[in-house]
Order: sequence, then C-alpha cells, then structure tokens
Amino acid sequence: MTGTIQDITERVLAEEAKLKLLGQLQQSQKMEGLGIMAGGVAHDMNNVLGAILSLASAHLTVQAKDSSVYPALETIRDAAVRGGNMVKGLLRFARQNPAESLNLDLNALLREAANLLEHTMLNKVRMEWDLACDLRLVRGDGSALIHAFMNLCINAVDAMQDGGTLTFRTQNLGDRQVRVIVEDTGCGMTKEVLAKALDPFFTTKEVGKGTGLGLPMVYSVVKAHGGHLAIQSEPGRSTQVTMCFAAATTMDLGTEGQGKAQPGLESTARSILFVDDDDLILRSTRMMVEILGHAVTPATSGEEAIAILEAGYRPDVVVLDMNMPGYGGKGTLPRLRALCPTVPVLLATGRADQEALDLVAAYPWVTLLAKPYGIEDLQHCLHSISQTLR
Repeated sequence: MTGTIQDITERVLAEEAKLKLLGQLQQSQKMEGLGIMAGGVAHDMNNVLGAILSLASAHLTVQAKDSSVYPALETIRDAAVRGGNMVKGLLRFARQNPAESLNLDLNALLREAANLLEHTMLNKVRMEWDLACDLRLVRGDGSALIHAFMNLCINAVDAMQDGGTLTFRTQNLGDRQVRVIVEDTGCGMTKEVLAKALDPFFTTKEVGKGTGLGLPMVYSVVKAHGGHLAIQSEPGRSTQVTMCFAAATTMDLGTEGQGKAQPGLESTARSILFVDDDDLILRSTRMMVEILGHAVTPATSGEEAIAILEAGYRPDVVVLDMNMPGYGGKGTLPRLRALCPTVPVLLATGRADQEALDLVAAYPWVTLLAKPYGIEDLQHCLHSISQTLR
C-alpha cells in the first residue's frame, strides 16, 4: 500500500489571504457607495440648513434680546447648527481624506473623547490608561478622530451594562506607526456579528436605539487617515479595537502653522461677489451680508461670475461655492485668479474633501468657508482676512 503526502499549507494560506483581501475590497465598496449617497444628500441639506441659519443668525443681530421673537430665532439657529453637525457626521462616510491635516497628539484626543462621555458612563465603567509618554504625532483631522473615539467608547459602555473596565493603550511601533487600542470587558461578539460589525446600518440594538453607523464611521475615519483597523472579540469576553496610523514625518512637523498671507477686508463696507447656484443661499446670504454693511453682487454660476469680472467689475472679496454645475468652484477659481490675482476668495463648501483642500493649497489668498454658516462665521472669516492685511 502506497500513499502520497502533499503539503498544502502554502495554498491554504494563500487562499485565506485572498479571502481577506476580497473582504476588504467588498467593505471598501460598501463604504464608497454609502459615501456617494451621503455626499449628494449632504450637499443639498447644507444649502437648506445654510439658508435657515443665515436668516436666523442675521435677524438675531437686529432684534432686541427682550423681543418676543428672539427666543424663537435662537431655537431656529440652534436647530440649524445641530442639523449641520449631523450632516458633518454623514459626510465622514463620504470623505476619502481628512478635512484638516494638522499634527495631532492621539493621547490628548483619547482623553478628550473620554472626558466628553464621562457623564454617560454613570460611574459604572472604570477607565484605565496605558499611554506611551513619547507617542509620535500623526497628521489628520482632530474633530473626526475624537468623534471616532467617542463612538468606540459608546459601543464599549453599551456592551458593559453591568459595569466593567474600558482600557486605552497607545504605542509607538518600529515602522514609524502609532497604534491605538480601545478594549472593553463587555459581552463580546459572536463570529457572525463580528463578520458584519463594519457593515453600514448593521446593529444588534433594539429598533430606535442604534443606527448601525458607529463602527462603520470609525472604519471610514481611520481609512481616510491612511490607517488600518482590526477588531478582536469573543462572546462573554473582551472586545479589542486596534487602529494603526502613520506617524508624522519630520517635514510635516516642520511646516505646522505656516500659512499664506491673505489680503482682504478692512472694517469699512466692501463689495462682495457672491457665487452660488442655489437661490435659497443667494437670497439668505445677501440679507446677512447687507446687515454686516457690505454690498453684494450675486452670480448664479461660475460662468456668470467670470462674465461679470470680464466686464470690469472688481470686488473686494469673492464668496465662491465649490459644488455647482458648469465650471463649479474648481473651474472658476483659476479663471478668477487670472482676472483678479490678489482678490481674497472664501471657498464655500459643506464637503471639505481633497479637491477643495488642493484648491486652497494651489492658489494664494483662498480660505475655506464651511457650510452651513451663520452671520458670526462669515463675519469671523472676513475679519480674519482683514487682519492679515495689517
């Protein structure tokens, strides 16, 4: 009797690696599809919320605080701001790159996220810290990372209904990576639940108590920062979420805080070319700008704005919407710069993606103006521009 023994270890490992890559590709495609949908919805919602916020904040500046309508206007303003924050959360799925690129201390961000949620833990969860004292900085968007860490904390607390320990660890890795671990001693996840944990809208919570977007949002934020995320969990035991990020380079650390000087407004009345394809935004912002004492020349497209400039009009400031049909912000800005090389431009967008960030980096005297914005936000931007002239 004869037999043949064949070592198929290599083939099995190759097949496992293939399945892992296929799973990562499918997850990426799910998030990309959700991101496209979120981006479209968020753009339209930002315009609606922007009109509401503009009018409410503008009228608040001219109403006496003891006026009967003042509390109603405050409520409208606060509701619009809350809606804008919800849209920003939605956009975190759509964003393929961080909205900002700053040097960040992940130890500080973890502590801030935990402090913000301390009242939610109701003293039933004990926090333990094992943070590297010499942790390398990373580049990224601090608010997005704090929001991601908060989502992990919320999930952990929900998994420890009878109390437990929430542990935060940070480490420097040898290949210039920074590792963050968030671990709880909760109920854990079955293999079936773990396999779906990063799927958008998947949740094990009761109807109305979970959106199924917490962990997918964390995954999206980590991926947008060029990082990797892994989850280990067993039923009845701990769940451990590990995130790895690239450390900031020496060049990154040396350029922090260096910006371009921007010419702009003085405190006197100025002329503003306002370019947006949405009539709600044009009408509401016009009222807001006029309350601030400035004159507005509206344009409903990049093409119309360029025609106005070619006819000889020279504004003191241009407010340019990023997302419009036709030229859009991307096509309008270089043409505008050719006609008006030094006019300050506020690039208005509710989606500060890489395309918008690249425009800011490529052209001088361009500043992002995040939608939706109120009168205080616009006034702050105009004042900041004015300060750089002095």
